[in-house]
Amino acid sequence: MRKEHPINKIMIGILIGAIYPIVAFFVIEQIFVLLTKLSLVADVGNGLGFDRRERTMFLFSLVAAILPLQIFSNRKWDQAIRGFMLPMAIYIGAWIWKYGSYLMAHF
Repeated sequence: MRKEHPINKIMIGILIGAIYPIVAFFVIEQIFVLLTKLSLVADVGNGLGFDRRERTMFLFSLVAAILPLQIFSNRKWDQAIRGFMLPMAIYIGAWIWKYGSYLMAHF
């Protein structure tokens, strides 16, 4: 019988799934700040583009969650994947709740 890896637990997956997108958001935010300082992207101080940039950074942080999910999948940590998907589903639902009506109105 195969011994389970200590990370292959639902609670570990929930913890990583809850923390990873938040950390990814701050990393992506710092990348946008750096790009703004280098004048590679426009500064959005007027408030018009802030919602767009915020929406994009949130979306990028959710998409960045593919990395740990792929690691879990390659190592066949099924329980960690199950735990990881719970907070991700909540984050995705919150993103759709906050920005979905705006996107559908302007589609």
